[in-house]
Amino acid sequence: DSHTAARLGRLRTPHGVVDTPGFMPVGTLATVKGVTVDQLQAAGAQMVLSNTYHLALRPGAEIVAELGGLHRFMGWKGPILTDSGGFQVFSLAKLSRLDDHGVTFRSHIDGSQLELTPERAVEIQELLGPDFLMCLDECPPHPAPREQIWKAVQRTTRWAERCRRAQRRTDQALLGIVQG
Repeated sequence: DSHTAARLGRLRTPHGVVDTPGFMPVGTLATVKGVTVDQLQAAGAQMVLSNTYHLALRPGAEIVAELGGLHRFMGWKGPILTDSGGFQVFSLAKLSRLDDHGVTFRSHIDGSQLELTPERAVEIQELLGPDFLMCLDECPPHPAPREQIWKAVQRTTRWAERCRRAQRRTDQALLGIVQG
């Protein structure tokens, strides 16, 4: 409608175009429960979200990478966004320890530990091979005191810078592999 201030966008990725705003189903463990890839496409989904925390626990980012990356693993040819594991800082707060370095989770599956620092979150996501990856963030509960929210924003900002530096290092390492 040309009478509103609404905006539309178009994101071009190596795996296709994503129109915004858009519908992005969540495939927590690299699958959208109860829906086939063909059904997702028929519903108009252009991009799928997959979860870094859950995939790091099982089957493991390294295994997904060995199997050809998330696109091949899922059988999804369109764009994929991976989250950072930041939502689990909130949803699994009773199973985690949070500080400025990162967050350490006790697996809800077997009790093993998973440490997510900004650098490790980037590394895991890059192994998964999405079109879009997210920086590690602290997701405070709602409602929360203003001071707690402000501290979470500050920590997330510092983590975002660490993620960006980690991504640059990985980009440079990948360039060396490609050019070497």
